[in-house]
Amino acid sequence: MKILAPEENTFDAIMVDLTHRCNMECANCYIPNRDIPDMDINKLFDLISRLPKRTFIRLIGAEATMREDLFEIIRGVRAMGHRVSLTTNGLKLGREEYVLKLKEAGLRLVLLSMNGAIDDEIYRILDNGRYATLKHRALKNLLEHKFIVNTGTIIAKGVNERTIKEQVDLMCDYAEKYKVKIPPVVRIRTIATLGRSMEGHTYDFSEFKQNVCNQLNITEDYMQQNKTDEIVNNMEGYVFKHRNVMIRLVDWKINDEGVPDFGSELRGRITEDWKIAPFFHHVKENEYGY
Repeated sequence: MKILAPEENTFDAIMVDLTHRCNMECANCYIPNRDIPDMDINKLFDLISRLPKRTFIRLIGAEATMREDLFEIIRGVRAMGHRVSLTTNGLKLGREEYVLKLKEAGLRLVLLSMNGAIDDEIYRILDNGRYATLKHRALKNLLEHKFIVNTGTIIAKGVNERTIKEQVDLMCDYAEKYKVKIPPVVRIRTIATLGRSMEGHTYDFSEFKQNVCNQLNITEDYMQQNKTDEIVNNMEGYVFKHRNVMIRLVDWKINDEGVPDFGSELRGRITEDWKIAPFFHHVKENEYGY
């Protein structure tokens, strides 16, 4: 595993674990440890200021919106000339005023997890709460205020396959309703066997892909014909256009060491000593820790 000083960074994107706190307790979580202190904002800004090129700074958690200084962090990253995104469960984004504050801070891209689409029973099983209303509000708030939106849905075998069509139809309808210029991305993936995960509910990717085809009433030939050139790194998958959205299917397959996306040069992660390591390698080596 290569570890780089900030000045040597070659990763296109750096994942920033702002906090290990969370306001949910999901059945699948690759960073389930809640006892680690929040990342120091001044040290974070110092590291970012030393990057040699414009980099995609991806603010993640556990749940990044638990940070009260999130808006300051977004403004700081933007002021240093870097791109920034937020990965969130979206519970706080159900309030329009919160979304507006994110926009005022300079945020434009949000990755919103929606494991149950708008089905409360699925959220109860996968995320231990009834979150459909807040998630739905968050999605509408983001699209109404012209954010670039990606949604993320983890498919647990035998649990939430029916939400695939529901999620895609919802995004297609909203893309038309809100006249989005950049097509939303619906990310649908298998379970990652990192941290806390549901045993017995993982998919073989070929079976997973066929299930998606069945749910959307499409064929694998259709996927191939509409496939884009977007890189899916070392994860097996497809990115294809469907109606007015992009659909990204990803298999979180692992190598012999249990690492997904092994060998990827795209994603880095800030280490404890303020250097940058391959994201999933570092997560796996520090499973249940940091």
